[in-house]
Amino acid sequence: MATQKQKIFNVPNILTLGRIATIPIIMGLLFLQMGQNTFEFNKTVALVSAILFILAGISDLVDGAYARKYGQVSLMGKFFDPMADKLIHLSVMILLIPLGRFPAWLAILHLFREIFVSGMRSVAAGEGLIISASKMAKKKTAWLNVGLAALLVHYDILGVSAYSFGWVCTAVGTFYSILSGVEYGILFFKEMKKK
Repeated sequence: MATQKQKIFNVPNILTLGRIATIPIIMGLLFLQMGQNTFEFNKTVALVSAILFILAGISDLVDGAYARKYGQVSLMGKFFDPMADKLIHLSVMILLIPLGRFPAWLAILHLFREIFVSGMRSVAAGEGLIISASKMAKKKTAWLNVGLAALLVHYDILGVSAYSFGWVCTAVGTFYSILSGVEYGILFFKEMKKK
């Protein structure tokens, strides 16, 4: 029993759950910016939400590396780690829509991509096949992490438009998102044909 608890409550899994726990906090900070506030208040809240998002992204890198290094890779981690990325990305995209910082159609595109890939992975898992994250999918996550963090900042920093920078990175992330989705689809149908 103790061993089972150790497998569940190990450092990587705690970091992953902590990443999921930042979602309602970031959501609350975004909701705060929807009110009639001063420029300085919104700028400060935007920066705090971006810092939390960045810390969540760093924890994603740390938990995976730690799990592999210390042999703490678990089924719970394999399930919740990619889910945490999807939840935090989609939550931020959706809540940036009413702030006028993210178009609804693009959030829907990313949502459909995640449903498509998750669906294929579930079917594959039912057939005993494991479709691991590709290099393109990892690039997608990295670019979206940077892009969404900058869109959360929104305001200029040292004369540089965080919003414009965020859109460049988000565009690259979206490109990799579509490519990796196609890649997953090709791999899925190839593997299913072998069955």
